[in-house]
Amino acid sequence: MQVNIQNKNFTLLEIRGKVIGQDALVLKTMLEEHIQTLETQEGTPTLIFNLANAESMDSAGLGVLITSSTQIRQNGGRTALVNVNKGIKRMLIRTNLTSLFDFPRNLAEAIAKSF
Repeated sequence: MQVNIQNKNFTLLEIRGKVIGQDALVLKTMLEEHIQTLETQEGTPTLIFNLANAESMDSAGLGVLITSSTQIRQNGGRTALVNVNKGIKRMLIRTNLTSLFDFPRNLAEAIAKSF
């Protein structure tokens, strides 16, 4: 798994590979630290996960998304998932977790909503 983070008025996380097991735990730790940093800044925190290159995700990866979304929402922010593949989208629907996230049509729309 690879993660690229860009930070402007939003945080864009480009996820590549498999978000499973130990990789999901690494992502969770990294996001917890980043969210703590966002809490000290002014403005509304926005996380955008670009999942165009995410191959698969297990329950640990799903847990990372849920935890991150919950933490951001507690600070008045939002979490958007873009370019979600069918397998991950199906998992979110089956677990009734789609309400935790925004699903913009594309990355440009997700970024536009963060301003």
